[in-house]
Amino acid sequence: MKCGKLYFHLERKESPYEDELAVNEVWGIIQLCYELDNISEYILDWQWDITEVVEWFDETKDLLGVKSLNVLNDEDKSIAELRDLGYERSFFFSQDEMLSYHEDLDKYFSDFKFHLRGTPTPTYYIGLNNGEGELSYLCREQKVYKRYCFNMDEFLKSTKETLLNFR
Repeated sequence: MKCGKLYFHLERKESPYEDELAVNEVWGIIQLCYELDNISEYILDWQWDITEVVEWFDETKDLLGVKSLNVLNDEDKSIAELRDLGYERSFFFSQDEMLSYHEDLDKYFSDFKFHLRGTPTPTYYIGLNNGEGELSYLCREQKVYKRYCFNMDEFLKSTKETLLNFR
């Protein structure tokens, strides 16, 4: 799979909810962009609290470049698809086993998860898959998994630089 460049574009905007904003909230445009062969695609384009991105990055930046999927992935599936496949397991010896399994699955994939809380935007999974940076998610409209390969070190560096303006 040919890899491109993944990066955030963030821009402050006046909030339509000015009287409802929390003190530390920074309203603006959040775009998650992907470039490959001089073609740009907006994977996410939303107006929301930019501190959501800052908090997510602060919580996950140390894991993003080192935590790789520790599941058998010989069919080269995306992170999002592997997560969903985990939920297809239907046989359990007890209710407790099922609850424990789902709790472990949630915990395992939470390190890869990026989502703007309170929005109908997709849940994105960002991490290392087979040694490459990957962003993947289920596109509900098309009923397919979308997958983007990128250089993780470059993404971490550009995100850190972009977020300096919002701290």
